[in-house]
Amino acid sequence: MRLKAIGVVLAAGLSVALAGPSVADPTTVPGGPWDDGTENVQAIHSYEQLWNTLRSIEKSSGGVVDVAPAPLQSNLGRDIPVATIGSGPVDVMFIANQHGDEYVVSEGMLSIVRTLSGNSQQAKQIRDALTVTIVPRVNVDGFDGDVVDTRGTTTPWRQNWDPTCVAFCEFYQAGRGYDINRYHSYSDSAYDHPYKPGADADNPVPEAVAMRLLWDERQPSVVVDFHHQGSYVDDDGRLITGSIMWPNATEEAERLGIADEFAETITMSKRAVSVMLTSLEQYGYANITRYPSTSTPGIARNAYGLLGSTSVLFEVRGGIGAKSNGYLAKHAEVSGMAVLTSAADGSLWTASTAPADTIRERGDFVTNPHE
Repeated sequence: MRLKAIGVVLAAGLSVALAGPSVADPTTVPGGPWDDGTENVQAIHSYEQLWNTLRSIEKSSGGVVDVAPAPLQSNLGRDIPVATIGSGPVDVMFIANQHGDEYVVSEGMLSIVRTLSGNSQQAKQIRDALTVTIVPRVNVDGFDGDVVDTRGTTTPWRQNWDPTCVAFCEFYQAGRGYDINRYHSYSDSAYDHPYKPGADADNPVPEAVAMRLLWDERQPSVVVDFHHQGSYVDDDGRLITGSIMWPNATEEAERLGIADEFAETITMSKRAVSVMLTSLEQYGYANITRYPSTSTPGIARNAYGLLGSTSVLFEVRGGIGAKSNGYLAKHAEVSGMAVLTSAADGSLWTASTAPADTIRERGDFVTNPHE
């Protein structure tokens, strides 16, 4: 069950906008952007549009891109789109939009698919060296499923769609669904329930099982998971545009008897984090900190790290209005391409961990001063 990949799970959720002052909150620099009331899904590819766009890229790529459904459907019977690019010996896997209301990063994934399908020298080198798996939207139901929860809320929302939970409902919202990014199995079976004692096949979250089945099939060396976070500031009052973290389920690794292997996974994850941090230095507004994440083993960052893949979470700032969505998507694209380029030329595996080792902690949460 262990170390079949020298992986890198980069859970990335990039946030890009910058903030304005608030009376009760810390002062932020500069004064925007904030949500201007235009934050809606109209500018984001719908389920049908996402599939159509990927199929169009596949058709025009001349066989470079293959688009197919993930191994399992959602609870609404929807296929989860998976794009595969390249035929190299090293596998890399990007996943995004596990939380339905963190959707801008799915646009960044589409941009990467388009770039890799092209004729540039960079794209060709990546395709020759890597096999890249991209899942731009894991939570297809939570983004725009035609459902209403028991409180009368409609999508997009964080969870998947599953209105019932009988037992072991640690990360479940009643009458709505499960938090997909808490149910990734790290045992021998992709179907194992992470919080139910003993071996079983009772994992209730098909989207999480589908990602693990993809992992089993492709044994990725790198998995990057993109998310959003709220608005935070550093000690100098600068708005934080993204936060990043490597695996930290050390207690579970010790219990499983893989503490040494997991320590190496952490080191490799920090190398990948450092590559991503360096790639964003060219943007003056980028301000990346360490994400204060938990050690919950069923989180993708930890689960795939426990399985042997280097794993990192990257959260980008969200909720900044439609006009600023491009910043988020571009951050996901830039950092993702940096990982692919360095994995392709081999520099990722020997990159310095200094940027990750010296990263600052995320600061205080701030609210929109215009609300």
